[in-house]
Amino acid sequence: MSVTPCIHHEDHDGEHTCRICKEHHCSACIHMGSGICHSCIYKGLIIILVIMVITSYIAWFGLL
Repeated sequence: MSVTPCIHHEDHDGEHTCRICKEHHCSACIHMGSGICHSCIYKGLIIILVIMVITSYIAWFGLL
């Protein structure tokens, strides 16, 4: 049986799969409640922040 290593930690087994990127991660790299890896969570937060900035710019200057 071949064990897939974690994408970030080569010495750990990738026992969990991220729901978004479908990469194999160890327990330290994935949020257990959501099943999403930390890097996908950070990317999602950045996207939400950019959308909020653009929306506030549109609302502030009355372009909506």
